Amino acid sequence: MEGDSLAIVVGASHPWIGKTRIAPRLLTETCWILREPGSGTRSMFEAALKKFDIKLSDLDIRLALPSNEAVRTAVESGDCATAISDLVVAQSLAAGTLHRVKIDLPKRPFFTLRHKERYASQAEKALLASFRI
Repeated sequence: MEGDSLAIVVGASHPWIGKTRIAPRLLTETCWILREPGSGTRSMFEAALKKFDIKLSDLDIRLALPSNEAVRTAVESGDCATAISDLVVAQSLAAGTLHRVKIDLPKRPFFTLRHKERYASQAEKALLASFRI
């Protein structure tokens, strides 16, 4: 089963651009825009921070937003970092409006749940095939 990776990304003016890899301790040396408390993305990032022995309170969180798109847009236009789904930022990375920071973060699996006696539409089959579920 395929999943998604959590990525740390920054906008075009961020000082981490061009670094081949950053040490986890550097995560406390920048400002952050994150998803709201309780979101799956934020929970995964918090778990990754614990593995690095970093508390969320050690970060300079400037803004918490309710959607991935809002977070992506805010980071594209500013000088903060975020932890976000690879799938959400793929086009921005390709366009060069966001840059991925190399640091090891966990993968996130996707699961599907469906009733076995329900009709599977062509759209559903195509969606599941695109995720290789």
